[in-house]
Amino acid sequence: MALLIKFSKLYYIAGAIMKYLYRLPLLLLLSVIFCNEVAKYSKLPEISNSNLANFKGETVNFDDLYKDGPLLLSFWFLGCGPCVAEMKHLSKFNEKYKQTGFKVISISTDTKSKGKVKSFAKRKKYTFDMLFDKKGKDGILKKLGSKSCPFTALINMDGTIYSKHLGYERGDEVALEKEINELIEYNKQFKVEKSPKPSESESESE
Repeated sequence: MALLIKFSKLYYIAGAIMKYLYRLPLLLLLSVIFCNEVAKYSKLPEISNSNLANFKGETVNFDDLYKDGPLLLSFWFLGCGPCVAEMKHLSKFNEKYKQTGFKVISISTDTKSKGKVKSFAKRKKYTFDMLFDKKGKDGILKKLGSKSCPFTALINMDGTIYSKHLGYERGDEVALEKEINELIEYNKQFKVEKSPKPSESESESE
């Protein structure tokens, strides 16, 4: 009888362990999803509004880049083959989705070849705006957690990071375009429709 009771206890313990083991993969999966979501919508690091400059040398406020629509930041430098390969697709995406408020901003990390960068951009006729980071690779690129290019970051209108990607291989643009569509859809919640201004006749009648 005592042996039977001991066997029953062992059977119960073994059953409890098996239930836990069955649930473990699910718990691990949920934890990974949760961590990814936290990282996906993490707040942008503090970035100085004096980092960026346009081709005229004028300072561009970083905060202004994403206030009117979702943003894709693309970091590159002259001589980076994968950067150039990716940028032709980014130019198409910028044109294709501009009506949604989405835009691409390309940031050159070159600090000593600005003349060549300007000539290159003029020759390529990209549809997106291009800026210089005054600190090169030690500027915004480093703040976003990368040291290499090409590097892209998709930014939400609320100042959070939707996703980040390092490197480019042929075919990556397919998944990126899908993600851009998801980014646009997600950011619809942040857009506030502006009420139309009353016409002069309406103002006078009032």
